[in-house]
Amino acid sequence: MRKVILTSHGHLAEGMQSAVNMILGCQADLEVYDLDHYDEPDMILERVRKRVEEQPNDEFIILTDINNGSVHHQMMQLCLCPNVYVQTGMCLSMVLEILLASPQAGIEETVKHAVESTKENMLGFNFRSIREMKEDELW
Repeated sequence: MRKVILTSHGHLAEGMQSAVNMILGCQADLEVYDLDHYDEPDMILERVRKRVEEQPNDEFIILTDINNGSVHHQMMQLCLCPNVYVQTGMCLSMVLEILLASPQAGIEETVKHAVESTKENMLGFNFRSIREMKEDELW
C-alpha cells in the first residue's frame, strides 16, 4: 500500500489536506504533519519514522514545502529507508496527481510524473498575454 505524508511549516500541510478532502473526499492514506503542531521539526521526524517502521511493506511518499527548510532536512533522514521517497515543492496539483496515480506505477515514476505535470500547469498571465490569446484558450 502507498501512503502520502504532507509535511510543512505553519499550517500548509493541513490546508492541503482540507483542499484534497474538498476535491477528492477523505483520503485514508493521506497524513499531515504541520510544524505549528510540534515544538521542533525533529518531533515530526520521530512521528513519521515511527509510521515508516511500523509499516515496512508500505511505500511512503513524503512531500515537504521547501527545499533545505528545517522540516525538509528532517524528512531527508528517512531516505535511508528503501520504501521512502521525499519530494520538495509541495503544491495542491502535485498532491492530487500523486493521490490519483495508479498504485501499480513505481513510487519514483509516480512522483516524477506529478512533478512534470505540475511544472506544465504553472502558468502566468497578465493584461498583454490575455489580449494575445484566443477566446477559446482563455475560458
